[in-house]
Amino acid sequence: MGKVYFFTGTGLIGLSGILYTLERFFAVYIYASENHAVRLNGNGSVRALIMPGIFDNLFVGLLFILGIVLFVFGTYKLLTIGKKEK
Repeated sequence: MGKVYFFTGTGLIGLSGILYTLERFFAVYIYASENHAVRLNGNGSVRALIMPGIFDNLFVGLLFILGIVLFVFGTYKLLTIGKKEK
């Protein structure tokens, strides 16, 4: 049972990292597409690049914290089961 918690925690941490990376990628993509049109026409103003933080998206923070909890709990279970078998 400890392996399930361990791998689920690892998977959730990885999923939160993927969501965060995709969110930052789309922020840069939208910024670049807006600025390209302004530079092409030569008029208008360019806004500053605003990057999303790690806890701006509820799912990224929730999955990251849940993944850490399951990872620690699974590691603890694996270590305690290994000691009981010896």
